Amino acid sequence: MNITSITLSAAPGRARLLLPLTAIALVLAGCGGSGSGSPQSNVTYSNGSVFQVGTSAFDPDLPPEPTLPSDSQVCSTLEATNNLVRRPDGSLPPEADPSKAGVGVAVTTATANPDQARIQAALDACGAAVDAEVGAKIAAADASATAAQVAAAAANINIAGVSGEELAKPAYKASKFAVRLVVNSSGPGNGFISGPLSLPSGVTLWIDKGVTLYASRDVMAYSPNPAGSYCGNTAVSATKAGSSSNCLPLIGGSNLVNSAVMGDGSIDSRGYAEIVTTNKLYPLMKVDMTCSNTYALYATGKQAADGVACDNGGTVVDSKSAARNMTWWDLAYLANMVQNGTTGVGSQSNFRMMVFNYAKNLTLYRVSLNNSTNFHVVPSGIDGLTVWGVKVQTPSLAAFANPAGNGNPLYTGATFNEDNVKNTDAFDPGSAAKAISDNLAIGSTGKSAAKMSFDGYLKNFVFVYNYVSTGDDDMAFKGNANPSPAGSGLFAIDGKRDVRADRKYGMVVAHNHIYWGHGISVGSETNGGVTNVEVYDNTFLHSEEGLRIKSDYARGGEVSNIHYKNICIKDAQNALLFTPYYSTKALPAAGPLFPNFHDITVENVRIMGKSAVKLQGFQANTGGFNNPQYPLKMSLTNVVADSPDAITVTSSDANLTIQGVNLPLMATADNRNVLTGVPTQAVDGSRVLDCSRAFVDFPAIGSSNLFGSTWAAQN
Repeated sequence: MNITSITLSAAPGRARLLLPLTAIALVLAGCGGSGSGSPQSNVTYSNGSVFQVGTSAFDPDLPPEPTLPSDSQVCSTLEATNNLVRRPDGSLPPEADPSKAGVGVAVTTATANPDQARIQAALDACGAAVDAEVGAKIAAADASATAAQVAAAAANINIAGVSGEELAKPAYKASKFAVRLVVNSSGPGNGFISGPLSLPSGVTLWIDKGVTLYASRDVMAYSPNPAGSYCGNTAVSATKAGSSSNCLPLIGGSNLVNSAVMGDGSIDSRGYAEIVTTNKLYPLMKVDMTCSNTYALYATGKQAADGVACDNGGTVVDSKSAARNMTWWDLAYLANMVQNGTTGVGSQSNFRMMVFNYAKNLTLYRVSLNNSTNFHVVPSGIDGLTVWGVKVQTPSLAAFANPAGNGNPLYTGATFNEDNVKNTDAFDPGSAAKAISDNLAIGSTGKSAAKMSFDGYLKNFVFVYNYVSTGDDDMAFKGNANPSPAGSGLFAIDGKRDVRADRKYGMVVAHNHIYWGHGISVGSETNGGVTNVEVYDNTFLHSEEGLRIKSDYARGGEVSNIHYKNICIKDAQNALLFTPYYSTKALPAAGPLFPNFHDITVENVRIMGKSAVKLQGFQANTGGFNNPQYPLKMSLTNVVADSPDAITVTSSDANLTIQGVNLPLMATADNRNVLTGVPTQAVDGSRVLDCSRAFVDFPAIGSSNLFGSTWAAQN
């Protein structure tokens, strides 16, 4: 059978498209005389019942669900004061920690940061007690792992020290290990305001039901060093951008074993709130783009004169400005959407909600996270990271409780939405930069007597039963560092590395509900490599992206064996987005890092509503470099749209194997696409996947449900 062109039918009223197939590798499965290449034969339905997405309550392939501590396991209990009472929308009333307008005006620590000292003191005391009880056992276990290390290294597994699986046993956990934040026992108090907290090894921060831990708005809490680095800006000089690394995180921890943040309460970083300072000389930016001082003068304890150029991203010092201080999200929008677009160096110095580096067994469970000023949770180099039953909603209703009551909180006059709450990634798990041997952290200043080994890999990661809505990535694997020796062939993130006996997969993302945001992503940092990831039984409702792999040749690398299955996507802007052209960042000095996405499988995915699909590999000789083609190698099985005419496909340098797919995919010589299989509209999405109960209302956090109530949760 000689084929020179193929005609694809279009919707009524649209022209049919005649596609030349000269000089192209097009494989049409079953085009022989048997007739097996008919559209109907390309559809294979399940012989049993159709999988119902979003309803699983138990998964035998997962480890046991975490549990809250018992009362007997609590080191100390702290009550909220009656000065802090959350409003029904989740915000604090302005009188709880008032702002004071004007240049050279400071607030008091008593209102801006009343609880940091007592919470940290409780954590430190608990950490010391945990170390006294089990620290020696942990150190002995790590020391005795030397022989196992050698054997593992020989097997190219690269375990450093005792495994997290061993340390998860009861023998390495203290009898008391939790610090519990509770509502006031005799009054309405249910809020805490705190600056940065250091989580000790072996300690659980338990935020009880009804409690909200609010981040202090005092920039001094996150930027305590008069010599810098400086927090709360979009630049630190005329040519250097700001950075979140200039700020301490709200909750941080490094070198941890068996630590956790959990409970049925909330953490609100208040990215929407006006920044204040307890030091009147600290430079703050105003919404009129003036600043209150310069870092150069602040470092010497002096006040700059009016008209002096700002060095924090603003224009000039203006002591007469009556404009309010910028909020954290004002800085983020200004840096990312305005300054970065014109200078290429804009970035906000905003604090992150949680940052953890090097841990064995770190758990986030049931807690609600809101309104981070930057990324919510950044865990790097964790063996045994569990995120289970967590709710992230950013922005929440609290973000709209602005004092003017006009519904336009952003400095531009815009209302907060998914497009202007910038860089608020929910979860960015990744590898750390290298293997280390260091002392466990037993408090904000104390360390254990013996050192602990960490190999820097992300291993045994479980991300399940979460609800996520945010202004950036909902969950993104960051393969941005490779602690392996050069040439070892090991990936920064590998779901088959050191998989524990209590689970089937070492890297799993399952049973989650995703709303606003950029979906479940790999990248953009993939230079260390990401492989063997299982993503199944997830739903996407009104998200910007659904399933995404993103990189570019400034930070590209190999991404392989990523498996997606049983996914419902409704009204997403981009249901599937796989691109090696994520940005035009400057190349590293050593030269380009070419993205290479292959062995990607997508099975049983149902797309509802209007959406776009982008499937791109990396073109040969790109950007003036003599690089080979790295085609996107992907198989799509039963990937269907309820309205295929409402799907727009962009594809290039892609080798796609398809069956039961009704997306308008095509082989083209110009775009270097290769198809194995035939797209067909003769497929019934309801027989591929049951999405009837997949889409539910976001669970209310107190009364703070930004999405309101619909019939979806009633059915």
